[in-house]
Amino acid sequence: MSAARYLREVGQGYKIKGVVDCEQVPELARINGDLGRLGGLLKLWLTDDVRTALFGQSTILAVLSKIEVTQEEMGKIMTKIVMPRSEP
Repeated sequence: MSAARYLREVGQGYKIKGVVDCEQVPELARINGDLGRLGGLLKLWLTDDVRTALFGQSTILAVLSKIEVTQEEMGKIMTKIVMPRSEP
């Protein structure tokens, strides 16, 4: 919406509906933190860090799978955030 249209509609008393669902933002932040932690584990493994010496291929594949699932979850939450809610 352009600034002119916004000002015109507010001036005429129209209720402006936001496109962001603020209730979902904390959930999105939690998921983003999960992705950061999983990415940190993967980075440690890729740098041959001593702390990851016991990580086997199955562990790394599990981390990659979890990252993929978490990204999908994040996508679903993002869709909820930008989709307007139906009014009751």
